[in-house]
Amino acid sequence: MANNGASDLSQLIKDIEIEKLQGPSDSKFLKIGSLWESQTVVLHILRRFGCRLCRANALELSKIVPDLESQNIRVIAVGLERLGMEEFLKGGFWKYELYLDEGKKLHQALNLKSLGVFKTLNMILTDKEVKTALQKTKEVPGDLKGDGRQLGATLVFAKGGAVLMDFRQRNFADHPTNASILEACGIDPGLISEITKNSSAGDSQQKTCDTEIL
Repeated sequence: MANNGASDLSQLIKDIEIEKLQGPSDSKFLKIGSLWESQTVVLHILRRFGCRLCRANALELSKIVPDLESQNIRVIAVGLERLGMEEFLKGGFWKYELYLDEGKKLHQALNLKSLGVFKTLNMILTDKEVKTALQKTKEVPGDLKGDGRQLGATLVFAKGGAVLMDFRQRNFADHPTNASILEACGIDPGLISEITKNSSAGDSQQKTCDTEIL
């Protein structure tokens, strides 16, 4: 979905500096605003690296990265802390560009919610969407390390900084569909490759308990 306050949003975060953890760039750090200088960019702001739902969603998003890159659309994932990063990468949950926003500068600038302990537990135990997502991702391993109360977002910026998608999580299971991301980027979801459509997330992953969402 497009955001009428596109220029305001891009201006708000353009000077925030993030650190490269994985990717082809020679620069160790980059400013967010440099991402949309010459191309459209999908900016996927993660919750935490050990979150089972975050890992499953990273695997899901990975299915369309080749299609996006074939259209010169850059895809960047951004984590909020180093904790769990090595396990996240070694587990193969994300094989593309990965950056770190230490100090949660992006989260703060975008006013992304950080839930209290009671609301976090209540969401896990009573929210139907979260419970369904946990059931569907039992094959994806997770852990309890890190900031389990912070919510994330997925943003799409056109070349120049206009906002094509501004999706902010309302709960831990809340993620945009791959089809909606493709559409925001101007790509017909019906035209993506059969290989991409048929790939499955976490085929060989082991089962874990539902509380590992925290």
